[in-house]
Amino acid sequence: MADYGREIIMSYSHSFQEDIAFLDQHYSSLLKEHGDTPQASQWMDKKTQELRLDILTQIDNLSSMKVLDFGCGTGHLLTFLKAKLEFTGEYVGYDLSGEIIATAQNKFPGIRFQQRDILADGIPENFDFILISGVFNNRTSNNWELMKSLLKCLFKHTRKGIAFNALSTYVDYFEPELFYIEPEKVFKFCKEELSPCVTLRHDYLVKQNIVPFEFTIYVYKNPFCPEKLSINAAN
Repeated sequence: MADYGREIIMSYSHSFQEDIAFLDQHYSSLLKEHGDTPQASQWMDKKTQELRLDILTQIDNLSSMKVLDFGCGTGHLLTFLKAKLEFTGEYVGYDLSGEIIATAQNKFPGIRFQQRDILADGIPENFDFILISGVFNNRTSNNWELMKSLLKCLFKHTRKGIAFNALSTYVDYFEPELFYIEPEKVFKFCKEELSPCVTLRHDYLVKQNIVPFEFTIYVYKNPFCPEKLSINAAN
């Protein structure tokens, strides 16, 4: 077990273990109900799911990178990477649910999908980029602490950057079973505790004619900074 994971489990063992067990059961149930569909990952449809994935993958050119899909479900991100980016890099998927991992492995023979609780089991390798979609959306007993703990643990194992999304408090309606958070609060945490190189995206529409109700954050490993964000000192 990684030292940070051990520290988190010791400090928050009761609530975190219950939350992780809840999420495992929740998504396993969705898979049984909906089969291998976007709805099994709690998305409305393929179109909105792919829009979110498109925003996440804009963190950089991922086509030949080693990528971890954290909360991978049945591998929809891998399908998207191959179809949209002609992905030739190395893909690894982590998820809590054994049923989901088994489905993904049957769907993509030869691809590494692993059932892993990173706070308990640690992470045995590093990645160029880590992408996280929808992992923070369900209400748990201590969402903010769990979110911070997962991000800290994951960021230690990325060489270049991490991208994740969450539900914004800038909405006109709240679902009681979902977790919403102030984008500024997440940005501040990332800026102060992960890296000085952070991008907040709150500009995209998941549904047409509806105020953006979620956001995406890119956190780049310092001193890594992609060319598109570099400042030309000569100007």
